[in-house]
Amino acid sequence: MNPEEIYSGFQDHARFCRESLMVEAEDKRLGLVPMVLGPGQVKLSEAIRLQREKEVPVRIIYLKSRRIQASTGTAAEFFHDTIADGGVRTLVLGHQEDSTRTLFKMYRRFHEQYKPYAGAIRLPQLVDSRGLPLDTPLSERLDYGNHSTIMCHTAGSTTYGRSDRFTNVHFSEFPYYNSPGEIRTAVMSAVPKLPHTCVVIEGTAATVGDEFHTMCTEAQAGRSDWVFLFMAWQDHPSNRMPLPMPVGQFMNGLSRDDRDTYERLGLRPEQMCWYLYTLRNDCNNDRQKMRREHPASPEEAFTASSRNRFSVPHIMRMPVQREAMQGEIEARAVGDEERMVWMPNEAGCVKMYRRPERGKVYACGSDCSQGLDANEGGSPDSDYWTAQMLDRDTGEQVAVARARKMPGESGRYLARFLRLYNNAQCAGERNPGGGGIAMLEAVMDAGYPKDLLYHDVINIEEDPRVRGTRLGWSTTGASRPLLVSLLDDAIREESIFVRDPETQAELLTFVYWPDGKARAQKRCHDDLVIGLALAWIVVLRMPRPRPKSDQMRPEVRKYGQRPGEVDPRGARVRLR
Repeated sequence: MNPEEIYSGFQDHARFCRESLMVEAEDKRLGLVPMVLGPGQVKLSEAIRLQREKEVPVRIIYLKSRRIQASTGTAAEFFHDTIADGGVRTLVLGHQEDSTRTLFKMYRRFHEQYKPYAGAIRLPQLVDSRGLPLDTPLSERLDYGNHSTIMCHTAGSTTYGRSDRFTNVHFSEFPYYNSPGEIRTAVMSAVPKLPHTCVVIEGTAATVGDEFHTMCTEAQAGRSDWVFLFMAWQDHPSNRMPLPMPVGQFMNGLSRDDRDTYERLGLRPEQMCWYLYTLRNDCNNDRQKMRREHPASPEEAFTASSRNRFSVPHIMRMPVQREAMQGEIEARAVGDEERMVWMPNEAGCVKMYRRPERGKVYACGSDCSQGLDANEGGSPDSDYWTAQMLDRDTGEQVAVARARKMPGESGRYLARFLRLYNNAQCAGERNPGGGGIAMLEAVMDAGYPKDLLYHDVINIEEDPRVRGTRLGWSTTGASRPLLVSLLDDAIREESIFVRDPETQAELLTFVYWPDGKARAQKRCHDDLVIGLALAWIVVLRMPRPRPKSDQMRPEVRKYGQRPGEVDPRGARVRLR
């Protein structure tokens, strides 16, 4: 093999691991074995390769199930990089001292058990702080003669790394640091924003609303430059056990929840056997803990630390669609007519799961931003204007809009959104302090028919079929629990189907607080939840327009009034 072939092969990370690195076998009786990348490690390696091909700084946040060897995979990546080039400074941060020692043990094993690649590429010589040769490493630090270094420390100081420079950084079990946000900021300030640098943040979920959860959510939504990775428990090949009985008997013994999990995840009986064994013996039959430690999806990983207001099993059965058409809605003049045009845009505020269909009737709910901040300190995180669009016939979520907009701006955009979906009926939250009235006025100023907007009841305790002249849903201490309860009933009856992952995440973090009230968990939002609940109010309480067979948009008469009907109560009318 000539030098060019050796060098080219050395760049193949999977081959390098297989031929040069040793790891502990899954079965400890086998001792050390060559490192063959598992599915989770392949996913990490591929993400690093793709970012380096784009010549951008490599930034990865990795949400994972337990025991998928993500830390070992990251260590192999950084060891390979450190020995290949001079001047590479690698920092590894563990969340506890014993974890730091375990991480350094991996690097030390890689060094001591290293087999020269192709019999030709050997390790640089170890040196001490004075540059003198060493036979063995003496501390949790490897200094090489090519001026490259691997340092392992326990995350603690929020000022660590301010006077240093790092090429690679591994934040191991990041959610369990004492001050994860401050530590990340301090360390990242020492990492140049250059393509050859690499930072991996990995861990199992701790709780919703923490720094890790926020970073994962932002990365999933494409609002940051971090690449989000997820590794589910069922994707790891070792998470299976032989059946203790014939397969038919085993399957007949599954409970409804277990069978639901089996079918939803497309498991094999051996995987289901592992799941049940782990649930009973490792998690004490606590399904919430099982979802956090061994998640099957990103939404399962971040389990609310309080009591969930909505039924988690029903939410998890919803057919979430991770890929959506994202874009903006523009108004364009076509002759004398103004038409709504869908413009694809990766940064757009609208996610479309189903295009508008001719003759379909749609229901929309919109929550106006109130200017509230989900964070009590640190970086601001104000609430959003949201709009949820449902198919009135099926209860299926077909589109969702979410952005930070002022009331007038959100009202004008909402009018476009409604027109795109066949002049959809809409319920907006009327909250004067939060700009709800201003939003609804902007909708009407944009020329949207008032008859298609929800009119509030005269009194929350009166017949809900009786309407007044006030537009929008008035949120009070009595009406908010009713709004939430009606949405909960729809979820439990499977009358509503959520497609959007962000909406599902908000449903899972909508919890009971110690005061008995239900709202978003700390550092989380509930704007999508309220928008969804308002859309369901439209389905339940607004009269359905009758479409003409030759028109795409439904024909609408005055809200709640039959042709020729005279209402003796003046402003009040009864639903058809």
